[in-house]
Amino acid sequence: MTDAHNNPNYAIGELMVSAIARQMGTHDHDWAAVGAYSQLPMASMKLARMLYAPNLWWLAGGGGAINSTSKLVQSTSDHRVMRGAEYMMNMEDIVDIEMWRFNRGRENVVGVVGGIQIDRRGSCNMVAVGDYENPTVRGVGTVGLAFGVSFTLVYFFTMHHNKQVFVEEVDFVSAAGHTERRAEHVPPACIGAQKVFTPLGVFDFAPDSDKTKTMRVVSLHPGVTLEEVRDKTGFDLIIPDHIGQTDEPSEQELTLIRDVIDPDGILKTLRISR
Repeated sequence: MTDAHNNPNYAIGELMVSAIARQMGTHDHDWAAVGAYSQLPMASMKLARMLYAPNLWWLAGGGGAINSTSKLVQSTSDHRVMRGAEYMMNMEDIVDIEMWRFNRGRENVVGVVGGIQIDRRGSCNMVAVGDYENPTVRGVGTVGLAFGVSFTLVYFFTMHHNKQVFVEEVDFVSAAGHTERRAEHVPPACIGAQKVFTPLGVFDFAPDSDKTKTMRVVSLHPGVTLEEVRDKTGFDLIIPDHIGQTDEPSEQELTLIRDVIDPDGILKTLRISR
């Protein structure tokens, strides 16, 4: 079995890009939005449109570019995302897109977002760790995650998998997870967090009662053990009878990532940790 963290053939970031891109293959004709510091999902959207979802529309949330074909940059707020974009949106348009679920009802609106904390029920925190007035970590703020209640569904990604990120309950709710109170704040058509992509594996949310869902292992990346995942998660995961292994990126995917999407090798420089 190969180890994605020490494999000379691909970087762990390239594996995560491949996994997210393949997931986006289920969203052909849908809309997807990514945040500002989102190199992994940005590369995934480009790869998905090349191979798996040619009719996917994606929004570089930091800059407003639709379907940018620029090479990968450090932030979607970088002016270079305008290169090759089919359209540039102002902030009012961006808000309308992220609230589109309320006035369209046809396409799904998908959020692919991160978090400084993610809990067992899929709530996300981007604001602060610890006391709000005197936090131990100050995040970037809720920003676009305020629209987490209007996205049809959400996928999370994180570049770190440890007990500081994956906690029993987030300190501040930026996007509501599968809690009993969710129905009080979120329209039924917005189904919430579906999967989490981390440096260790892919996870989803399985029912553990009539009203709630909790995080479950779907697949582990090559070389990752279940014991490692358990040790680095701050709550008890649901463990199915069968756990798959995340598919390694194909040669075609790696060629597109390295030669077209990320010729500067940004994915290999990200500080992704286990």
